[in-house]
This record gives sequence, C-alpha cells and structure tokens, in this order.
Amino acid sequence: MKNTLLLFLSAGQLHAQFMANGKIATQRDFPNSPGGHEEFTGFLKAVTCPAYLLVDLIEEDFRQETVPHLIGRSRTALLQRKLEQFYRGSPFHQTTLLQRQKSGRRDDDMLFSALTNPALITPWVNIMLAEQIRLAGIYSVPQISAPLVKNHPSDYLLLISWEKFSGLRQTYFSKHRLQISRLTPVYTEVSFKDAVVKELTRTFQYLKSLSLLPSGQTLDVRILCHRDDLNLLQAELPNSPDMRYDFVDIGEIGKQLSIDHQFTDSDASQIFLQHLAARPPKSHYANASHTHYHALWQLKHAINLTSGALLAGALMWGAINFWQSSGDATEAEALKTQAQQTQSEAQKIILTFPSTYAPAVDMKSAVTVMRKLDQYAPAPLDVLKPVSAALDRFPRIELDDLAWQMNATEPVIPGTLADVPAQVITFKGHLTDFANDYRAMLNYLERFQGDLTAQGFQVTTLAKPLDVSPSGNISDNRETSGHALDFSLKISRRPPA
Repeated sequence: MKNTLLLFLSAGQLHAQFMANGKIATQRDFPNSPGGHEEFTGFLKAVTCPAYLLVDLIEEDFRQETVPHLIGRSRTALLQRKLEQFYRGSPFHQTTLLQRQKSGRRDDDMLFSALTNPALITPWVNIMLAEQIRLAGIYSVPQISAPLVKNHPSDYLLLISWEKFSGLRQTYFSKHRLQISRLTPVYTEVSFKDAVVKELTRTFQYLKSLSLLPSGQTLDVRILCHRDDLNLLQAELPNSPDMRYDFVDIGEIGKQLSIDHQFTDSDASQIFLQHLAARPPKSHYANASHTHYHALWQLKHAINLTSGALLAGALMWGAINFWQSSGDATEAEALKTQAQQTQSEAQKIILTFPSTYAPAVDMKSAVTVMRKLDQYAPAPLDVLKPVSAALDRFPRIELDDLAWQMNATEPVIPGTLADVPAQVITFKGHLTDFANDYRAMLNYLERFQGDLTAQGFQVTTLAKPLDVSPSGNISDNRETSGHALDFSLKISRRPPA
C-alpha cells in the first residue's frame, strides 16, 4: 500500500489518518464546525497523496425498484429520472444493477441509493477541492462491507459491525446482494453487547414487516467483534429457529486482510478503511467534479508512462538501426550505382521521343473549352428526363429508337451559349390508336412538339407520319396496320447564356 490519506466521516466529526507503506503514520479528528473545517484546511496543506473518503451516516437511503431493461441513452435517461424522483436534493447518489429477471419481460432489478443529507458532506469535499486534493472517491460502509460476506453460504445474512465514530451498523444481504442498512448511535453508557442484543431484535422484526425475509426462513447473523465481546455475545445469543449466529473475531479478520493494527475493542473502522485503501472499488457517490484532480493525475500518469514507453522503443529502434547500418553500407553503395545506371538509360530513352511541344495559347484555349464543357455540358440523363416526362403526358406516342450526341453546328437561338455544343436527340417513334383520323393524329403530334418547345428544346421534323405537302402522296404512307404511323424528330438544346 502506497502513501494514502484515509478519511472516515460520521455525523459529528471527520477522522483522518495518513498511511505510509501500510502503517498509520498520523491520525487527527476534526469536529463538524467552522473551527474543525479551518483545522482540516491547514492539515491538507502538506497532503500530496490520493484521498479516500468513507462515510457512515444515518442519512443513507436504499430503494429497490424494477425497471424495464433498456440500453444506451434510453437507459441513462430512465435511471436519471428515477434518481431525480427519489433524491432530487442530493448529488451523492448511485444506481446498482442487482440482477436481470429471468422470466416475463426480463426487467432489471435495480438498487437506488443516496446520501440524503448533503450538508454533512459538502463542506469537507469543498475544502478538499479548494486545496486540490486528489479525491479518489466517496464510499459508504454498507457497500464497502460486501466483500466481507461474499463467501458466506447463507442467502439471507445480516452483518453487524460497530464503528466508534458513528455507531452500530446493520447491513442486510439477500442472496449476497445488499438490500438495506441501518445505523444506530451507541452511547458510552451502553455496552457493545447490550446494543447488539437490543437492536438485533428490532432489525429482525423490521425485515419481517417489509417481507425482505421469507416466512419461516432463518436469518443468519454475522457479528464482527473483539474476542472479549465475542464470549459475552455467545452466552447471550444462542441459536434459535429465527436466527443463527456467526461470531467473527475482528483480530482474525485483520490478519486475513494484512492490516497492521492492534485491535483493543470491537471498533471495525480500521477494517473498512484499510480494506478500502488496499482494494478500492468504483466510487459509490462521487461524481466527476468531486474526483476532478484525481482524474487529472491519472491522465498525467498515463501520459508519462506512454511517453516513457515510446522513448524506450525509440532508443531500441535507433540502436537496432545503428547496428544494421554498418552491414548495409556496402549494399547501399551498390544500390546507388544501380540507380545512376537506370537514370542514364532513362535519359537516353527520353531523347528518342518525338517533340510534343504545343503553344501556350493553344493549351490555354483547350483548357478554357474543357472547363466550359465541364460547366455547361449536362449528362444525358438531365437532357432525356424532360423528354421522358413529355412522353408520359402523350401516351399515344411510342418510342422506337433514340440517339444522343453533341453537335456544335446546330443553329443558335437568342439567349443561349453559342460557344457550347448543343445536345441533340434524334427521336424515332410512331402514333397509335388513331384509326384513319389523320387530322387528329397530326394535331396530337404538333402538341407533343409544342410541349418540348415549351421546355426549351428546338424541335425539327425529320419525317412526318403523313405527308400533306402538295408533292406528297397520302396513299404512300398508309401502312398495313392502320393504327401505327412512323415519324422522326430532331430535338436540340443549348445551355442558357
């Protein structure tokens, strides 16, 4: 364990102890008063190590709720609404997933908890932030005690401990998951044994009233205490159908956790404090603003480690390159000679190429034309789309063949660019469903041409379905099928000026 500042906060005071190499180097107690806050500020002036704040307060609330199983932002928003509903006035809150149900909608069983009186905590945290102390997290005794019962075989277990700074703590675990916890102040005139016997009966009835302990189920009780109190409690609390007792010597727990401390009474404060420092879990109640300086230190530490690793890698790479460079000198000289020969042969080949010189004026004109074509030459789809729309409006015209090309010799109409080739479409088709009504057929074709003209096209008739000129012969164009007559059009368009 490196140098660490351990803090234990109760309702009336803050206990601080500086740990150096796993041993207590300094201990101080600060009352919850303006004078105590001032003394704590002075105490922190010499602190440069990370700090862990452990709280043991009556004002810690636990609520178990079943919520729909969601993921991502929806889950975050749901949990935040629940926290605002339960603990609107406290920033010290958290959510813990107990389990996901195995049937039905498979909802989540969640434990919501919070320190409901932030006025007891905020002054101390603000002092640490003002002094830029690296606060690693804010933890609670009930939740830090879970590892002490994880290997216990009972599914319904009550853990009892006494912390001299706060009182008698009773934490109930159902199937190794924390359900509720109660803290009762213990006054000097009441012995540890009497306090346990008195409060144990109340807690058992409380669990039964909330249906947290199944009917007919025996409650297992694990009591952390000093060897002297252990003997007294064994005589006072024999096993019964309601409760079964497990008395644990606090000194033996200290040895198992490698805690260098001489236990003279049943005070379990050091068990929780030093276990927290040795195996800190994720912070219970601290948010990002509380752990700001610790996060900055972790980031700086990570950058330093990365920089060191990169420097070591660079030095190793340089050493390898230096070692290889001596053996590569001869090969490099051969490559240099080969490169010179290759360059000489390339120059000879270049001299055999014909001259491809072009005047700058011609190149400029070519570039200008290409830019204008890129700017004004639409894709065939852009030109054909209006023609397709016109065919939709004239269903008696059917397309037989269509050709598209660019043509710079097309006539220029006012308002269009003369130096950009025209888009020219050769349209071949036939009319249907007119029988022998040639006048209606010609009028229908003229309306189709007018529709294209209205869209900016120049339309030229190349072949009509019926030649009505003085030199034409009507009988020449009467097909064997009287309901289909061929025609062809030239449709052109230039970009507008």
